[in-house]
Amino acid sequence: MAVLENIRVKLGVFITILIAISLLSFIVDPSTLSTTFQRMSSDNKVGSMNGKNITYQDYYTAVEQNKNMFESLYGQSLSSEEQLAEVRDYTWQNYFDRFVFEPKAAAAGLSVGDQEMYELTQGSNISPVLSAQSAFLDENGNFSHEALAQFIQNIDYDATGTYGAYWNYLRDQIYKQQLYSKYDALLYNSSIYNPLQTNLAVEANNLTSDVDFVMATVGFAADSTLNITNDEIKQYYNKHKKQMKQSASRDIEYVVFEVVPSQQDIDDQKAEFATLVEEFADSENPRNFISLNSDSRWSETYLGPDDIPAAFVDYAFPARGVTVGPVSEIAEADNVLSAVRVADRKVMPDSVYIWYTLFDLTDAAKADSVVAVLNAGRDYEDLRELGWMTQQFTEANNFGEFNAAFDVPLNKAVAVRMSALQAIAVLKVTDRTKPAERVKLATLTKIITPSDETYRDFLMKATALADKSDGKYENFAAAVKEEDLPVTPATRIVQGTRRIGTVDNAREVVSWAFDSKEGAVSDVITVDNKYYFVAAVTKARKEGYAPLSEVSDDIYSVLALEKRLDAAAADVSEKVKGLGTLEEIAEALGTTVSHQSGVSFGSTGGGLDPSFIGAVASAPKGKICGPVKGQIGVYLFEVLDNEAGAYYTEDDVKLRTSQEAQYRQQYLSTVLAEEADVHDNRARFY
Repeated sequence: MAVLENIRVKLGVFITILIAISLLSFIVDPSTLSTTFQRMSSDNKVGSMNGKNITYQDYYTAVEQNKNMFESLYGQSLSSEEQLAEVRDYTWQNYFDRFVFEPKAAAAGLSVGDQEMYELTQGSNISPVLSAQSAFLDENGNFSHEALAQFIQNIDYDATGTYGAYWNYLRDQIYKQQLYSKYDALLYNSSIYNPLQTNLAVEANNLTSDVDFVMATVGFAADSTLNITNDEIKQYYNKHKKQMKQSASRDIEYVVFEVVPSQQDIDDQKAEFATLVEEFADSENPRNFISLNSDSRWSETYLGPDDIPAAFVDYAFPARGVTVGPVSEIAEADNVLSAVRVADRKVMPDSVYIWYTLFDLTDAAKADSVVAVLNAGRDYEDLRELGWMTQQFTEANNFGEFNAAFDVPLNKAVAVRMSALQAIAVLKVTDRTKPAERVKLATLTKIITPSDETYRDFLMKATALADKSDGKYENFAAAVKEEDLPVTPATRIVQGTRRIGTVDNAREVVSWAFDSKEGAVSDVITVDNKYYFVAAVTKARKEGYAPLSEVSDDIYSVLALEKRLDAAAADVSEKVKGLGTLEEIAEALGTTVSHQSGVSFGSTGGGLDPSFIGAVASAPKGKICGPVKGQIGVYLFEVLDNEAGAYYTEDDVKLRTSQEAQYRQQYLSTVLAEEADVHDNRARFY
């Protein structure tokens, strides 16, 4: 049990592993099984990859299996939205690896052989997946082959199967990480410059130029003289159609009514709390009173002045305190009312350095004997280093029994029963901070909440807007204008969107938007029993290529700029005919001569136009060149001087190549998904 219990002590590993191992990521949107079945129609595909369909039933079963596995491994229930999202993300990634990545790696001739897996798991080339596991580290934080070997030997003796499941999980992650590493290396090493390209790059980047130039800017105001036909727009659209791909999305406008306590709610609940505080002051058992009446739970942690809210510091740490004090003054912050009693006071350290070992509950006698050995000043070889611990850490991670170590003298040991682990822990304290006065507080907390009447008032406001809208956008627009309601737009919402504005878990709003037509207005949609939405779909986009009608204005702008630049270049050419200096040209164009030093082909700063930089790099010295069409204007220039340096070397070319390769690798998931025609339909179900 010791290895897995050590894993559980180091909480947070679960999320760390999932994030570290997931080399490609896809968005998961959690919901409930009942909601899923309500939305299922004849098409129950969660997604497809490489022509292989993933049904909801298969995906749900895989998610549940993975969830159960992680709960077993880490000894805790996975119930938060973040944890469930991680499990679903992990499950989708497994499908992607099986259907997309692994076939692609195999086609490239890549594999991870049995001997290679042995070296990665038990040999001389231990995988980072294993070396990152705290369960396999020695007291100095180094990977221990002995700890790993002991773990593997114990697999056959673990009747629960947890050891075997954990080992299979690690092996799977090691295999995938190694395969991904090989694929990344293959892509990285195939990104090279040949000798000719290298020489050209070195030569171009070592040549810097001093240049004088004149720029004639192009206006962006509407120009009625421009003649851009529908045929030109259509030709541009057809030529650049691949750039017009879009996901299904919606634009919406919405009004959200957030239910907050009214002033009457606040006054009423303050009065009720004041009465409760009087009962709290007279209570003979503060712990039971907190359990029955407080919105915060009882805490066994002893706190110092820096750990206590400022409102209670002077109360908890008077110059000469008593062991158990009266109730403090009531404190209010963010609609939360609080009062405290000092439940206990003692002098103790705030941190202790712990060594530990674990025994089954049936080995209580052995645990006691180990305590006796340690307290006699002798060593116990299976004692392992846990490190510095605070009471806040132990309580936050459900190991409050470890607090017994804060009362143990230096270099002494104690045995404690760990209910969360169903084990007995022997703890030895080898160091601690200087003891100081600390207090245990009984904290009575009440959150001020909206009353039923307040909920009803907000719901009536939202319902009134929905009724006036009657499902039609023009009615919605008129109603919000009449009532001066704040309308918020949300553009290009995709099916996987969970957050609308500042509201999390707004999946119902998104689902409604995708099930509705453009111009529709919703009934009242309730989110988290706190927000009432009334929303209108202002734009509905289908997956695929954006229709010409939707992008024609953008294309018009692009073509208009091109024509303005063409016209400006022709106009400049005409105006500067016969002129021999840049000064004369500047005067003819009504502008001035500018100067730029150190222009090279690799220049990225200074706000210079890329077209201008490219023209300078290939221009002869001492000759007026142009006009050159840039992005914002037309240039004429003269290279005054060129200087050939030697600062840009082949090593710089290699570095640049490496950077380009890393940049391309960022898009690996997107490229593979597009090639495999990956469709992620999970948002329809969750």
